[in-house]
Amino acid sequence: MKQKSICIPKILKNISYILVPILITIIVASIISVIFVEKNDRSIIYANSYYETLSFKEDYLKSIQRKFNFVAGKEFEGGFTDTQETNINGKNGTIYYNTSVEGNFVYLIINKKEGIATTNLEHTMQTDNISELIQSINENSNHWNYANGEVDTNFTNLKMNNIKYDSTFNAITGTDFEVYTALLNNLPYNDDYSTNEILYNLMIKTYKMAPVIITVSLIALAICLALILKGIGISKNETEISLNWFDRWKLEIVLLIGIISICIGTFIFAMAVQIPIRTILALGVAVAIFVIYVTLIIMLETIVKRLKSHTLLKTTIIYSIFKGAKSIIDNRNITIKLILFYGLFCILGFFFTARMLQTRHAFIYAIFLLSLGFLSFWYLFCKLREFEKIREALKSIYEGNTNISLNPNEQKGVLKELSIYIQDIAGGLSNAVNQSLKSERLKTELITNVSHDIKTPLTSIINYVDLLKKEKMPNEKCTEYLMILDNKSQRLKRLTEDLVEASKASSGNIKLKMEQIDVVELVKQVSGEFEDKFKERKLEEIMTLPETPIIITADGRYLYRVLENIYSNVAKYAMENTRVYLDVISQKKSVVIQMKNISQEKLNISADELMQRFVRGEASRNTEGSGLGLSIASSLTELQGGKFHIYLDGDLFKVTIGFERKL
Repeated sequence: MKQKSICIPKILKNISYILVPILITIIVASIISVIFVEKNDRSIIYANSYYETLSFKEDYLKSIQRKFNFVAGKEFEGGFTDTQETNINGKNGTIYYNTSVEGNFVYLIINKKEGIATTNLEHTMQTDNISELIQSINENSNHWNYANGEVDTNFTNLKMNNIKYDSTFNAITGTDFEVYTALLNNLPYNDDYSTNEILYNLMIKTYKMAPVIITVSLIALAICLALILKGIGISKNETEISLNWFDRWKLEIVLLIGIISICIGTFIFAMAVQIPIRTILALGVAVAIFVIYVTLIIMLETIVKRLKSHTLLKTTIIYSIFKGAKSIIDNRNITIKLILFYGLFCILGFFFTARMLQTRHAFIYAIFLLSLGFLSFWYLFCKLREFEKIREALKSIYEGNTNISLNPNEQKGVLKELSIYIQDIAGGLSNAVNQSLKSERLKTELITNVSHDIKTPLTSIINYVDLLKKEKMPNEKCTEYLMILDNKSQRLKRLTEDLVEASKASSGNIKLKMEQIDVVELVKQVSGEFEDKFKERKLEEIMTLPETPIIITADGRYLYRVLENIYSNVAKYAMENTRVYLDVISQKKSVVIQMKNISQEKLNISADELMQRFVRGEASRNTEGSGLGLSIASSLTELQGGKFHIYLDGDLFKVTIGFERKL
């Protein structure tokens, strides 16, 4: 059988629930003892028992006085329950039994002159006469008697010397009365004497140590409360707060049930304290405290769980009503929402304005009106901020940045839906761009790998063709075939070299050696290289160059290749017997190399398409070009920090290359 895992926080929480009422009882008892002693009776500190305190002395004398006044006919306490004829002071008399008032204080008061005796002892066969009543009273450990001018008592503070100046005692002396009183052993009834004795025993034990007890108990109570709060909702191997069926009830219903339970417990407590029998009183008080404490625990548990799981407000009836109303509004289009909100604003504004004009408390309604205006402004301001975030996200997507920081959870209503749509669009564009880049990278790698694979056998073919050219061919036909083979192999070699160079240029896998270069001298050098080719096609080059050197920062080798590709393109595709214009335009912070010519074939494609790989400016595609020249030139220019543009206007073909000028 798998052993159940132990949840330490839960165990500590349950232990704390047991300790909390104990600690609260100790703290309350200690505080009561200090307050009672300091403000009422400091004799408690020096007394050996409750019966030696001044408060007991005062209470006991008041009890004697109350009973004496009743017997003397000065006060009425209650009706007699029984009477008994007996001998009192040598003559016929009557004993009146008054057991309607229960308590721990028992008495027998004798009016010898009138032959009347009253007592609250029960009338039995052992209490039929005065001597039996006196004996029954004196059987109790604590008694006080006055007869024949003498006091007989075991109460230290109630002896003759301590009460001879007391008004109660003076009222008894000099009369024909005898007074016999006592407290029942063990104080079986719940009255002031039993309560005060319990308080005394508690106070005398806690008073001297009260500061230490209160401090330690408060610290322990704080620790217990912390353990309770930490342990609520925690379960073993669970990261989320554990909620039960009661935690999902509406909070208002839970609070109502809790209040009713506490009221029931309070009612039980109030009824119990009125019961004179101590055991029943203790049981009733215990039940009441248990009901109240368990109710408080359940209320605390469910409220803390809701707070930890962030569901306190969501489980209220008010929140449900609000969400329902909000759902009704949210399901309407934005125009209806605007009408509803603006209509509510106008109604409230009209109400506050009207009340402000009709009442003397105009200032209060003015405050409400200003608050309404401020809240409306704040609501519109927040919506505007949400709209600005959406606008910035759209701008980023428009500029090509799909990594937007737009959180739909920060928006509400229609703007939240719009944020979700934009985020999905950005994600889709990002995936498309990534797929495009991946496809382009794979294409480049494929071209590079194939070019390298072709290069090895092609080198062997060229070498064997060179060897055959040195040999004597058997006839002219073989010589012709050999020349064709040589021409095609050399063309294939140039194509593979262009492919490798194009892949390196587009991927940026080129090491540049940036240096200062004179553009004018470089252009003259390239122009000289193509002078013969231009003459073959009867192309006249017209150059416009600055008289002073123009210095830029670039890689001379690759910039030469850019210009070479442009001249090569003109030499292949320019119309014969036309002019070719080359201008080097010097500006304040930049320099532009511009070349223009008339195309031999009709240009039926766009400038962007012309710069793509394997595209040529003539439709027949029967020239020896690879269609990579302009693409390579564009990539190499951008790698060096320049700008490469092609312009087409009818049959006019124009190329511009721009670089920052070195001042």
